[in-house]
Amino acid sequence: MNYSNISTLVKQMLLKIHDDIYKKINQNYIDVFLCGGVSSSRNISVRDIIRKELEKKKGIRILYPEELFMEILNKDKESDLLSLEKFLADNCDIICIICESAGSLVELGAFTNNDATVGKVIAVIEEKRKKDKSFIMLGPIKVIERINNRNVFFYNKNKLEDLSNELSREIKLRRFRGVIKIETEQNKPLNTILGLYYILPLMLYFFKSLEYIELTNYLKYLFKIKGYDDSDFEWLFRSSLKLLYKDRYIYKTTVKEKTFYSLTQKGYNNIYNVLYSIDINNRTLLYDSIRLGIIKSAYY
Repeated sequence: MNYSNISTLVKQMLLKIHDDIYKKINQNYIDVFLCGGVSSSRNISVRDIIRKELEKKKGIRILYPEELFMEILNKDKESDLLSLEKFLADNCDIICIICESAGSLVELGAFTNNDATVGKVIAVIEEKRKKDKSFIMLGPIKVIERINNRNVFFYNKNKLEDLSNELSREIKLRRFRGVIKIETEQNKPLNTILGLYYILPLMLYFFKSLEYIELTNYLKYLFKIKGYDDSDFEWLFRSSLKLLYKDRYIYKTTVKEKTFYSLTQKGYNNIYNVLYSIDINNRTLLYDSIRLGIIKSAYY
């Protein structure tokens, strides 16, 4: 891609945003991809119940893989969640699988059979299956237990609150034990859903509003400069947008068939709080220099 249409001044400001601010933002969440059954009009899935409980816990973000990637799956009929195994693993800290449906059992088998994902798997299986001599218990569950017996939990449908509390403790303990590796103990890599989730609002804070082509070109420029492969960029970008919409941090407007992205008031307040809580020397001078550089780039 030719980045000659991005001015030298804008490139400098993008690098300042990335190097001097983004890299200093602490990652406050443990990101958990929660797999399992789907609720129906007659039955609420265990996954939905556990999600509701875990979302009450501070510092844990629960994500449904199919929610993030549904748009991609709808557009690319040849893709499926199982074919995105490594992609999923690269974009979360934990893959928690509630084994309550045929689909979730297939996911368990796939994730435990992949070196890139097996170390992140927590399997949750009904207590009555504990002594079964089934393929699941003798295969995937045994593999997971061999890595760490704390990677398998058994539950009673009448005690799901206990299960959520146990899972919450284990998830948080993984960070303290160093099982969850926080990149440089500070930020998510840029080429992840959460990396884009953090840097995109930063860019909108300083640029005020960015047109779709501008925004994606600026991000791809940073990918190139920082040595990241951008072959998965479209998936990462769209998934990060979904999270930002879900949290009501951004909105889009259409002017003359062009799409522009801006921060909501909630998004602005969040970034403002982040900017003035991180440890940066002469932060006011840095922030003003970025604003001034962006203004200059628009007129010179």
